[in-house]
Amino acid sequence: MLPIQPQPIEPSVPPGGNWYLLSVRAKKRDLFLKYLKMAIAQNNIQEVIVDVKTPQESVYEDIILLNLSNFKTAFTHLQKIEYFQSIERKPLQLEQVSRMLGSL
Repeated sequence: MLPIQPQPIEPSVPPGGNWYLLSVRAKKRDLFLKYLKMAIAQNNIQEVIVDVKTPQESVYEDIILLNLSNFKTAFTHLQKIEYFQSIERKPLQLEQVSRMLGSL
């Protein structure tokens, strides 16, 4: 029997979905993420905000990547969260998301 080789863990981007670039107020990303997590739970919008990723490079310190199933619904909820600044209306290409997360 062959030994099982551990698979390398990479910051991968799930295939598909619509990834959007969200900006938060300067130096408030961690607080925003805390409020976002609470909002998702309270409003039961796990199907709308499918995934949340935070780029680790310092250039992206006020940026969050969101995988959304419904932009309009998500935008309505996001506007109510403290420290929210803006969200790009056009989804990012998967290559851009991978680059920002350091997968390429």
